[in-house]
Amino acid sequence: MKEALEEFMAGIEKDPRICLSHIGVFSVLLHAREEYGGTEPFPIKREELMKAAKISSTATYFKIIRQLHEYGYICYLPTFNRMSQSRVALAKEP
Repeated sequence: MKEALEEFMAGIEKDPRICLSHIGVFSVLLHAREEYGGTEPFPIKREELMKAAKISSTATYFKIIRQLHEYGYICYLPTFNRMSQSRVALAKEP
């Protein structure tokens, strides 16, 4: 966990695109990874992440997750099947 956090902190220090919402979602993802024993990629539940990160808009949540992926801070593996969960890896590649 420490390595992912240190890499994230070093990256955001000089990245003007990152806002508080990105930091909130990333910190919740760090916690979620630990709940799954540190394995990656790990499943995520949108409702739980939104609640923990204090995000009330689904559109904002998806925007932040997509941006973290595009900026290279996470690897987001979405599922479009309502019966399965999307997965995230904090490393560049799962």
